[in-house]
Amino acid sequence: MTMKRVTGIVMLLGCLIWRQQVWGQDTSHVRAVTLEQLFELVENGSERIRLAKTSLSLSRQKEEVAALYRLPQLSSSLTYGYISNADIWTPSFSEHQKGHIPHQFTQLSVLAAQLIFKGGEVNGELMKADLETQVAALSLEKNIQDIRFLAAGYYLDLLRAANQLKVFASNIELAKARLTNILVLQKQGMVTENDVLRNRLIVSDLELSERKIVNNMAILNSQLCLITGLADSVQFLPDSTLLETPAGDLLLAKSLETALQQNHELKIAGAEKQIAATNINIIKSGKLPEVAVFAGSNFQRPFLNTIPSVDIFYNVWQAGISVKYNISSLYQTGRKIKAGYIALRLSEEKQTLEKQQVGLDVTTAHTKFREARDELGTFQHDLFSAQENYRITEKKYFNQLSLLTDLIDAGNTKIEAELRVVGARINVVYAYLRILKAIGTL
Repeated sequence: MTMKRVTGIVMLLGCLIWRQQVWGQDTSHVRAVTLEQLFELVENGSERIRLAKTSLSLSRQKEEVAALYRLPQLSSSLTYGYISNADIWTPSFSEHQKGHIPHQFTQLSVLAAQLIFKGGEVNGELMKADLETQVAALSLEKNIQDIRFLAAGYYLDLLRAANQLKVFASNIELAKARLTNILVLQKQGMVTENDVLRNRLIVSDLELSERKIVNNMAILNSQLCLITGLADSVQFLPDSTLLETPAGDLLLAKSLETALQQNHELKIAGAEKQIAATNINIIKSGKLPEVAVFAGSNFQRPFLNTIPSVDIFYNVWQAGISVKYNISSLYQTGRKIKAGYIALRLSEEKQTLEKQQVGLDVTTAHTKFREARDELGTFQHDLFSAQENYRITEKKYFNQLSLLTDLIDAGNTKIEAELRVVGARINVVYAYLRILKAIGTL
């Protein structure tokens, strides 16, 4: 590990220890987390991810239920009860008599049926259930990408604030040292009380800005705890070496090609288009008859097919083919098919729109990435100029060659330049992650 990285980590730990003193909590809950480790925490602790996983489990269960329609349908019934005597009349209802029937009634029946043709509806429902499972899986992956990107935003903001805290800490130290030197000059009668007061105000303003950053870090930390499902007492320590890892160059054409293959929203749109096409086939199957084979047995007492009835057990079995046709489908299916084709066209238009949006997102992300790297280069050059300007102005001030206002302006310019570099380095990483999200490989 380079000396620069060691120094960065030590300063971050120092900032966190000081922050713990502000919050009144011990440092035993400080947790150093890399970006990849944060992604794992988010996937395991996010309620949004758990909800998506439950939805996927439900879709898989529905797919298993749909597969059951290929199996034979079995049913059985057992009936036991009382039968009254029969009332018998002549055709003119002029005479009436009672027909004796054994009063104890028992019936046991078993029936098995196997669907052999339904116009492809069963296969269509299975295909639809499989596609819906794919959509649920893609939605889970999309949610993981979204929650990762959200967590990365909080993480980078926390890292930005930690680096800003280092900037203000070093400048507070510098301002206090400058104040000490000015007090020496005051005793020598070389500066006025006004210079002392101005520098004390600068130190006070810097300390106030430092406290605001600490409060902002507390808020960002709470957001990370919430999104990962960890206790609020956990204090995240971001990995400062992330900013030293160079972001790779991605070719726009290659990114667009990858996005068309990997982008989850585009995959979902394609699966929904297939579902719409499958729905049309299912609707069309309603115009065809349903054919099934069946076999059954009926064990009964008494025998009721004679007069008088006979108190005996008897069994009858049957087997054959049944054909069922929904006549109303002749005037209903046409309108349903028309609605299905409209839904298919809607899904195709949605897929086209999604392709356009993915292309726009990838192109925009690439543009912002180039812009972020250009800004970083410019701000780093500006920082060198600001630091050199402050060094020269400070030397001139203590040699009575410049005014205090010149030194204050140089100090403010230096701080602003340092903060801009901190922000630009974070923006480069964020822009790179935005490209990966647009592609679908975050």
